[in-house]
Amino acid sequence: MDLRGNRHTLKLVRALNQGTPGRPEKVARGLPGRRSGALIRKKHAGRVALIYRADRTHAVPGDTVIFTAWVTNDSRSHLRQVRLIPRSFTNEGMDSLNYTSNPGSEELEVPSLEPGQTMMRTFSYRVTDADHLHGGSLISAMQVQATCRGEIIADEHDAIVSLNGAPTGWMSGPARPEVAYRPSSRSSSLKPRRRPGRLG
Repeated sequence: MDLRGNRHTLKLVRALNQGTPGRPEKVARGLPGRRSGALIRKKHAGRVALIYRADRTHAVPGDTVIFTAWVTNDSRSHLRQVRLIPRSFTNEGMDSLNYTSNPGSEELEVPSLEPGQTMMRTFSYRVTDADHLHGGSLISAMQVQATCRGEIIADEHDAIVSLNGAPTGWMSGPARPEVAYRPSSRSSSLKPRRRPGRLG
């Protein structure tokens, strides 16, 4: 069959298949496929990133710990109603703690963040003897929420400060810095090679 006949056959097949039920619509070559509105919004939605850290990894009673939160618009979209939300702050005994100083509620929210823009807020806490009695760690949980193109986006992070180490008065053995003494439950496996002679 010649080229002209092939073209005629293709036209006839296309004409017969038009309007056939259950057949997908023809998609023009080179054009992107159809996407739902939800997928389009998700693809172009902004991204908010939270970095939350303490200024020290260990603390003892009387130390003041500074917690710093950096909120960054890590996208090409504008973010609206950006809110920093303290989720929880506890010690090893699960006591609910209050920051010694923290931003006011009006400072925890900004109307908008432009692409690449960052805001920073700080919280402080003075470690108490009660915290140290529990041992373990202080755990401060923070979250950020924002609105972008009608969607709520969020990120969260925990800052952890260890309370290892105890005053020498609480230890029942030799003091070692930042390591609590624990008596061994097993006896030493080292034995003298020979008995010492008697003193005459």
